[in-house]
Amino acid sequence: MRSNKNKISFGQTAAFTASLILPLSAMALDTSGHSLELKTRGVHFDRDFETDSNDRTQSALGLQLNYESPYFADVIGVGISGYSVNKLDNSGKNTSDVLSVDNNGELHDSFGQVAQAFVKLKYQDLASAKLGRQLHKSMLLSSSGSRAVPNTFSGGSLQLMPLKGLSLYGARYNEWSSRSDSSFEEFKTDNSADGAIDYIDSLGASYVAGPFSLNLEHLRAQDFLKKTGLVASYNFTLGNQSSLKLTGGIHTSSDDGKLFVTGSESAELDDEDLPGAINGVTDSDNDGQGIYLAANWKLGNVELGAAVTKFDGAWIEDNFAGDHGTNPFPTGGVLADFSNNDEKVWMLSAGYDWQDHVKGLKTVVSYKDGSDAKNSANAALGEADENELAFDLTYQVPVIKGLAVRYIYLDYHSAKTGRLDGVKEDETDHRFYVDYTYRFF
Repeated sequence: MRSNKNKISFGQTAAFTASLILPLSAMALDTSGHSLELKTRGVHFDRDFETDSNDRTQSALGLQLNYESPYFADVIGVGISGYSVNKLDNSGKNTSDVLSVDNNGELHDSFGQVAQAFVKLKYQDLASAKLGRQLHKSMLLSSSGSRAVPNTFSGGSLQLMPLKGLSLYGARYNEWSSRSDSSFEEFKTDNSADGAIDYIDSLGASYVAGPFSLNLEHLRAQDFLKKTGLVASYNFTLGNQSSLKLTGGIHTSSDDGKLFVTGSESAELDDEDLPGAINGVTDSDNDGQGIYLAANWKLGNVELGAAVTKFDGAWIEDNFAGDHGTNPFPTGGVLADFSNNDEKVWMLSAGYDWQDHVKGLKTVVSYKDGSDAKNSANAALGEADENELAFDLTYQVPVIKGLAVRYIYLDYHSAKTGRLDGVKEDETDHRFYVDYTYRFF
C-alpha cells in the first residue's frame, strides 16, 4: 500500500491557508459579502431486500457549518466547511449507507471532519479557480447529496468564460471523502491498493444560446477508466404557458490501462465469467455506449417527461471504487444503474406543483423499464429485465423559512436468468429527509 506519510495534498495546503485567513475574515466588522450558514439534515432510510438478511434501517443527523468569504481585492477568497454526522438509530444489517462501518463491523456512532477547505481565485469575470477540498458537480462527476452530508473531493478546479454563453471547465482530484466517512482517501479500483488511481481528471465545455444548450465532457480515472459525454437540448416556448424541451445525448465508457483487470469493476461487469480469467490479474476491457432521447413538457403546474435509451456494451457508472455514481441518463435508476450490455430502457414521469392548493408542495412519480440486458462477457450466460417505480414528495414549509421535508419511495424489481452482475435483487426503499438551513449572514 502506498504511504502518505510525507505527502502534502492540495486539500492540506488549502486547509492550512484557509485557517490563517479565516480568523482575519471573521474579525471584519462589515459582514457584507461574507456567508455563514448552518445546514441540518435528519435522514432515515428503511430498506427491504429480496434477501431478508440484507434488510436494514439507519437514521442520522447531519450538520454542516459553511463559511465563505468574498473575494479580497476582487482576486482571492477562502471557504471552509465542517461536517458532522451522528447516529440516531439503526437495525438490521450493518453496512456503510447513511452511516459507516468500523473494522469490527459495527456502525460508527458519529464522525466529523473539515470536509471543505479551499482557496478561491478569480480574474475579472473571465476565470475562476478553487484549490483544496471542495464540492464538484458536472455531467460525469458529482458530489452526492442523497445522504446526511455530501461527499467532497480534494484537488483543483478551473472555469474559463471567454465568450458570452461559453464556459470551459476542468478539474483534477487526487483524494475524496465518502458521504458516510470522516477521512479523505486516495482513489482505487475494486481490487487495487489505495492510490493506484493517481488522479481523476474532468474536462468539459458548455454553451448556452437562448433556448439551445450544448455540453461536452471527458473524464479520466488514470490507468483505469475514461468516459465522454455529449448532450444537446432545445427548449420550445409554446402557447398557454407551456414549453417543450427536447434533449439528446450520447455517453461512452472504455478501459484506460493497466488497472482495468478482471474484478476491478466488480458490480457492473461480468468479466469474471470469461474462460481463464483470474481476479486482479487478467487484462479486461470495456467499450460501452448509450444513446438517449428525452422530452419534457410543462403546462402550468404540470410537467410530463419521457425518455428512451439504447446501450451497446455496458456503460460503467462508477469512476472508482466506492464512487456513489453519477448517472447522466434520464433513464438511470436510483437503486440500479439501468446501463447494462445491450439493454433498452424507457422512462415516463409526471410531476405536479400543488402551489394553488398547498403552497410549497411538489410531487413527482416516475417509472423506468429496462429489457434485454445481457451478460457483458458472454450474452449466452445471462439475460435480464428490470424496472423501478419512484415517488418523490417535497414540501417547503412556508411558515418556517429554510425548513423542508422530503419523502422518496423506491420499488425495484428484476427478472434474471443466469449471471448478470449489473442487475440487482428486488428492493423497496422508504427515504425520509428533514432539512433546515439558517443563514447567519
